[in-house]
Amino acid sequence: MAEEHGRRFSLDKVVIDPAIKNRIMSADGDDHVGDWDGENIDDLVKELDRIEERVDANYNHLPHNTNLPEDLRNQVEKDYPIWACDNHGRCLTGEHADKVVSVDKIRRHYDKKHGGVAAFREKLRLEREQMIAELNRNKK
Repeated sequence: MAEEHGRRFSLDKVVIDPAIKNRIMSADGDDHVGDWDGENIDDLVKELDRIEERVDANYNHLPHNTNLPEDLRNQVEKDYPIWACDNHGRCLTGEHADKVVSVDKIRRHYDKKHGGVAAFREKLRLEREQMIAELNRNKK
């Protein structure tokens, strides 16, 4: 039996059962309340509607967060906000997770408002530096 599982080291690649990646958990994280395969955002919306009839879902940790393009992660996904994206570039967005928008439309929003996603990120970086400088000045 020990040979069947073998010994694993910290640098070994971890293989995760795909079924686990599909899990939607309850808001408290205790219960597996639904599933979504990451293929179609409309299926996620239907599944969340079904789940919300009986329990709150954990929107902060919806499955397949790797579907979100790299340039829209972190600051952008919090600002817009983006809750999940499917394999076709359609995302569940909005403060109440009640809109479906393409990644292209999200990028166009940042192009129009800030001159692009990179410009938005740079603006945030500069604001953070200014805030830290101000806090440091106030300490003296």
